[in-house]
Amino acid sequence: ENKAAAKKAKGGVGGSSLSPSKKRKNNKKKNQPGKYSQLVVETIRKLGERNGSSLAKIYNEAKKVAWFDQQNGRTYLKYSIKALVQNDTLLQVKGTGANGSFKLNRKKLEGGGEGGTGSSAHKSHKKATASTSRR
Repeated sequence: ENKAAAKKAKGGVGGSSLSPSKKRKNNKKKNQPGKYSQLVVETIRKLGERNGSSLAKIYNEAKKVAWFDQQNGRTYLKYSIKALVQNDTLLQVKGTGANGSFKLNRKKLEGGGEGGTGSSAHKSHKKATASTSRR
């Protein structure tokens, strides 16, 4: 009986060592925005500019956060801004890429899925008018 109990105890220890690793995997939330993306959204909210906030203004505000990476932070901000524009969380008011001015897409943040599709169609219409006016 003691041997069986010892085997169960060893098996229990082995099983428990596997379960924390499983727990760690489960604790990671899927499809959650990265912390730099959240920082960008919060910063633009804080700035609250009518015509959108530039990368420089976003960067200057973001630097004030304690965990912000001083060496590579600007690059991380660029990538997160591009990703946020891609998934319609941000609207690019002026410029291309990470340059220009960015506003929060209120329809996407408040409405959900339907607002995002409407804004992307509206956004493509803006691009078409901008390209024709340049010619």
